[in-house]
Amino acid sequence: MNKRTERLVQVIELLADGEFHSGEAIGAVTGVTRASVNQDIKAIQALGLDVFKVVGKGYRLAMPIELLDVDDILKEFAQRGQKPLKLHVERIVSSTNDVLRSYLKQGPLEAGETLVAEAQTDGRGRRGKRWYSPYASSLYLSMYWPLEQGMAAAMGLSIVAGYAVADAARQLGIADVRLKWPNDVLVKGKKLSGILIELEGQAVDNAHAIIGIGVNINLPTMVEEYVDQPWTDLQTELGQRVPRNLWVATLLATLSDALEEFKQQGLSPFVQRWLAYDNLHDRAVTLLMGQTTIHGYAKGIAEDGALLVEVEGEVKRYHAGEVSLRYDAN
Repeated sequence: MNKRTERLVQVIELLADGEFHSGEAIGAVTGVTRASVNQDIKAIQALGLDVFKVVGKGYRLAMPIELLDVDDILKEFAQRGQKPLKLHVERIVSSTNDVLRSYLKQGPLEAGETLVAEAQTDGRGRRGKRWYSPYASSLYLSMYWPLEQGMAAAMGLSIVAGYAVADAARQLGIADVRLKWPNDVLVKGKKLSGILIELEGQAVDNAHAIIGIGVNINLPTMVEEYVDQPWTDLQTELGQRVPRNLWVATLLATLSDALEEFKQQGLSPFVQRWLAYDNLHDRAVTLLMGQTTIHGYAKGIAEDGALLVEVEGEVKRYHAGEVSLRYDAN
């Protein structure tokens, strides 16, 4: 982080308690003038945090925020009987996938090594779409996973990750969570989470997967300016505040278990589990392949993670890299 970003993080950590802090007090901590504090507050608001000012009292957040904490997350993670996990927590990054990839270039990473961040300035989803990433409002997570048999071993990895997110949400109390092939987690037809798997390495030799996951926890209303599809978040669905560190630990435990099972048994154990969450099963879908449009009915997923679609009485397979999927959201 540059010095300006470090200062913004310092101010956010000061305001996290939800109490008033005067411009003078903030300036004394950060070493800048009150005019600079005012500019910093505007930059913090642009990150998605609701900061307001009251004359004579100073600045405060509309609500206190629970910042991500390595020790708290790992304590909860260990209580779930998990093996030790190497975890990095950052405040502001370009994207968690990019930063974890930079770690990989510096030297070997441990299987399951994970980076979580409070905000991303350049987050992205599938097909390069921007993933709006406000501060302390969502989970931005990337996990490293080695592929010792090459990239072929990555077939179905997004299926496993999607199942893990859905199952973790169910554990939290969201009963009607659904999966939309290949990488969306929905509640009542609204997007809760997205997954981006990025691969590096050789097709038949050692390769690496970076599993990027974004989960909406408590999005600010300003998100409507940036998101062009129906969305929801954990707090809305549960009707109460979500302990962010507890949620991260729950998801990490579920994802770690799923990946270990995938490593040992492949995708087959997850095919039927996917059906329990499948938002498309037996629904009319439209597949776009370049200039070609295909209409059919979704019939679950194959043993390699491909989407099964009945087209004119014949069930065919389609892979995520080949098609763009449309369906009736109602």
